[in-house]
Amino acid sequence: MFPLYDESRKKGRWPFFTILLILVNIAIFFYTYPNLKFYIDFYGFVAEDFLNGKFYTVITSMFIHGDIFHLLGNMWFLWVFGDNLENKLGHFKFLLFYFLCGLSAIVLYTATSIGSNVAIVGASGAISGILGGYLVLFPKNKIKAVIPFPVYFVYSPPAFLFVIVWFAIQLLSVGGDSIVAYWAHIGGFLAGILFIKKIKKLF
Repeated sequence: MFPLYDESRKKGRWPFFTILLILVNIAIFFYTYPNLKFYIDFYGFVAEDFLNGKFYTVITSMFIHGDIFHLLGNMWFLWVFGDNLENKLGHFKFLLFYFLCGLSAIVLYTATSIGSNVAIVGASGAISGILGGYLVLFPKNKIKAVIPFPVYFVYSPPAFLFVIVWFAIQLLSVGGDSIVAYWAHIGGFLAGILFIKKIKKLF
């Protein structure tokens, strides 16, 4: 399933950091695109390098994307699910939550990828956390989505169904030959569920 928009979008605070994160990711993609392999190798997250002290890639890897479709998919999910969450949490708590989920995604990925020399990039771990937080706070919101089977059609499942199906796909995809870091998605998502109410109660 691919989300088109949130039918239950709340009016309120302007989603400043959601928009800023999208713009920064887009700007970095086009800046790095002419020499993308270099930036992935240098700023992407490699589990083995991190254990040897290359800590900055925990953050830098979250702003590098492998191709335009990787970027657009991540940024669209962030836009669909991020604005309501930022409105509910407030700007700075939303940003803190975003990076906490991204960090948690890296932690689980590292624990499951010891010895790996493959560089992973993208905001997917943090955005997976956004979906986890959304599941907790807005389970009944309707998500207009494209369903690709058995034929393409548009449907509006409740958010809890959309997100649970998405998470099931991540679980079922673990262990395949894909270069996608599904463990990072899972780690970010679980962190989102665990931390959303704690972040909401902060200051």
